[in-house]
Amino acid sequence: MVSKTEKLYLELLSLRVATFEDISEKVREITGKNFSSKYIYSKYVKRLMDEGKLKRIRRNLYVAIPPLENPEEYLPDKFLVASKLRENYYLSYHTALEFHGCAYSFFNEVYVAVNEEDRFDAFSYKNLKFKPVFQRDVETEVEVRKYLNHNIRVSSKERTFVDCVDRVEYAGGWEELIKSLQRLRINFAKLEKVLMLYKKDVLFRKVGFVLEILRDTSVFYEHLTDDMLDNLRERVGRSPMYLFRAEPYYHDKKWNLYIPRNFRELVRGV
Repeated sequence: MVSKTEKLYLELLSLRVATFEDISEKVREITGKNFSSKYIYSKYVKRLMDEGKLKRIRRNLYVAIPPLENPEEYLPDKFLVASKLRENYYLSYHTALEFHGCAYSFFNEVYVAVNEEDRFDAFSYKNLKFKPVFQRDVETEVEVRKYLNHNIRVSSKERTFVDCVDRVEYAGGWEELIKSLQRLRINFAKLEKVLMLYKKDVLFRKVGFVLEILRDTSVFYEHLTDDMLDNLRERVGRSPMYLFRAEPYYHDKKWNLYIPRNFRELVRGV
């Protein structure tokens, strides 16, 4: 006969990563009773941890260890861990590029966009580093995707594109970003709508400039017409701005941007 603790372990295996609240809910389903948190911890959580079947990631967050796996070596899915840190969040920047399957490289850093009031301290588990990135809006162009029996909140492809261009330091730098965006199929009309939400002049310039590069290097952007790009150019202001500050630079008149002279060399692997 399977014990209640073993039933709980099997349920947690299907979840892979669980909060203490998730565990408490599973205990209620299995036992039909509402136990105190202290009782659930001592009766079930601690016992499973002592048996090497459950391991604590951080306060109130646990990973179920599959049979035959070494608890000290087992690495949980980073998307699942990130999804359990806050209720109002989304996987963002390079992490979103990875989730959408277009990232050129895989990073140990995991970026979780949250409102400032939902901040959490960055922390490491094994070789993974989980970092909050503050965003005022964690709802617009955020999709709920089914992933390994969990609902994952992640920025849409179009918002991911704009977010990454806006804060390229969270996307791995320009070379990594452009190599990743090459593989990202976007809806241009939706991209325009995202840009309108941000209302940042410099973003229209940067996105337009990046789109021109991608049109020359990726089959996913060959359909972009001059008229489509002109829709972005119409919103470019008169005062020149920098793609990023570096010497020497040249002036791209079309986007009214100062571009580092070695920028094409920087992304020449594209």
